[in-house]
Amino acid sequence: MLFSNPISATLSLDLHRLHQVRDTGITRVELQLPEDHYTAEEIKEIIDLTGITPVAFRMPKRLGMGTPSFSVDEWKYWLETVDSVLLSDQRQVVCHGATVPLGAIFEYLDQRPTDFNALHDFKTQYVERVISQIQQLEGTLKELGIQLLIENSPMGSDSYFEPGQSAIYPALRTPRHLLQIIEATDAKLCLDTAHARITSNVLTYMHRSRSMFAGATEKEILSSTKSWIDFYTQVKPHVSLIRLSYAVSWGDTPETAHIPFPASAYGELLTFAEQVDNEVCITLAAGQTHEQLTQMLNTLRDLKRS
Repeated sequence: MLFSNPISATLSLDLHRLHQVRDTGITRVELQLPEDHYTAEEIKEIIDLTGITPVAFRMPKRLGMGTPSFSVDEWKYWLETVDSVLLSDQRQVVCHGATVPLGAIFEYLDQRPTDFNALHDFKTQYVERVISQIQQLEGTLKELGIQLLIENSPMGSDSYFEPGQSAIYPALRTPRHLLQIIEATDAKLCLDTAHARITSNVLTYMHRSRSMFAGATEKEILSSTKSWIDFYTQVKPHVSLIRLSYAVSWGDTPETAHIPFPASAYGELLTFAEQVDNEVCITLAAGQTHEQLTQMLNTLRDLKRS
């Protein structure tokens, strides 16, 4: 095995998929919470049927942070729900930034036509809201003994280039904003390597081309990392969970994000293995099928450090 780290898998709360993962020999998972309310008993029943141990729960996709539509009550519901399911040594919940319609950003800029810092200010307000929202939860998190992790964002939503789907993540795409949040709260990081690969590649391209299609500021472009491994090294001391997978291009489709590493990228995996903290849990987020997870596992088993 390429890594000596504890290995888990990332998947939805689906009985069939959990059984498939268990059949590969993986017994630990990061679970994506559903959009509908589940009780703790329902979640525990599914987990007990498979013999799987959750190392983290990712909050429902609709509960992204950074926008005014933040519900403390909804968050507390889910934190209290997973409290009894999490084991004493693996009590992590992963939060994520919310997408913003690209039109909302343009509207904000149109209202400030002479303000050259308007886009920067929009992002600053987004990050400040994330910090404020995390701080509102810290009492509950401390009371329950749950560690909150914030994940790095990709560039845009799924199917970003499709008509009517142009929602974008305005921040949390580079280490700078993530480290700002870490300094202001008790949160730690969940590093999504696919997201880091997407943002590093896109922002590096924007640096070369001076393109503005991704709604990035000059500071964001100039401070972006050159690779996902560089991204990791900048946030390494704060990373508590690594969600490992590959991505190509913008990564806005199931076929281009959270996929197994191709042979052409094995060098990246080997380089990462030399730098990774061996104590941090790595959760495999490669693909939506049993075959893709098996492919990823086989890659890690076949590769050896030099």
